[in-house]
Amino acid sequence: MEKQTVRKLMVRAERARKALLRPYFASLGITLGQGHAKILDNLLDRDHVTQRELADRCHMDATTISRSLDKLEEAGYLVREREPGCRRSFFICLTEKGLSQAKKVRLGFDFVDAQLTAGLSPQALEAFCQNLEQMCRNLEGCEIPQTPESPPSGFGHTHTPLP
Repeated sequence: MEKQTVRKLMVRAERARKALLRPYFASLGITLGQGHAKILDNLLDRDHVTQRELADRCHMDATTISRSLDKLEEAGYLVREREPGCRRSFFICLTEKGLSQAKKVRLGFDFVDAQLTAGLSPQALEAFCQNLEQMCRNLEGCEIPQTPESPPSGFGHTHTPLP
């Protein structure tokens, strides 16, 4: 199997996942791709968290999550409560409306998770997750070299160097 097959399969799986979730989330009034579903799902696990903590848990940058939180707050799904003793920090909290919406989001994610893992034994799923964790570690903090003259070992062996 060629290494590029992994990338292609990951893209295909993500497209299929989004295609399954998009109409369901649209029926809830949530646009896929803005992080709103991910935020609501994370807050269902634990709310009364700082924006920074939520951004870390959702793997989102501060600017993106700030805009998403503004929209979710405007929709009445969450509120920002001032952190006691700190004038600059807020806790992000679900409203009753947000809690209801987050539960619906979770149902969608649970359905897709069940479809995604159907037919996999617990051992196969565990091995897959371990391999995917390793792939994440391989990519996190990695940078593509800016000049083709100094690629890392193994870089560019099957493909032409980056311009």
